[in-house]
Amino acid sequence: MKKNIVALAVVAVILAVVMFFVQYMVFPPMSMPPASWLPEFLFLGIWDALAFGIGIALVIYLAMNYSKWPKQIRGSLLILSFMAVWFTALNWIHDGLHNSGAIPPNWGLLAFTEYLFHVPWLIMGLALTFVITQLVKVYKKNQ
Repeated sequence: MKKNIVALAVVAVILAVVMFFVQYMVFPPMSMPPASWLPEFLFLGIWDALAFGIGIALVIYLAMNYSKWPKQIRGSLLILSFMAVWFTALNWIHDGLHNSGAIPPNWGLLAFTEYLFHVPWLIMGLALTFVITQLVKVYKKNQ
């Protein structure tokens, strides 16, 4: 188990480095920020790339361990896992779309990006409420 965690951490770091260096090839920026803002955007780029690597490592972990989860809570854990992947791996894409033109006056791409990411976040808040109630029921049943 410990070897798997170390291997997944290595995968996450390698993906983070790769994604950091290819982000401007995948999502070419409309313009560069002023030099005074570069540290903030550099930090955001590193943070998004690291989150992407962690999200993909999480997908691999889920694929390796799903069948080992207790059947009573598999559905709830799967929903939580989906949410974790959404909030980690896909944030890189969200910020990349903004950098490559999903900003005013490109209202169409901005609306697409915002609906694609923000509406599911609201739905996930509701799903999280459902998952919590389901996990509490299973916990109370096993007490």
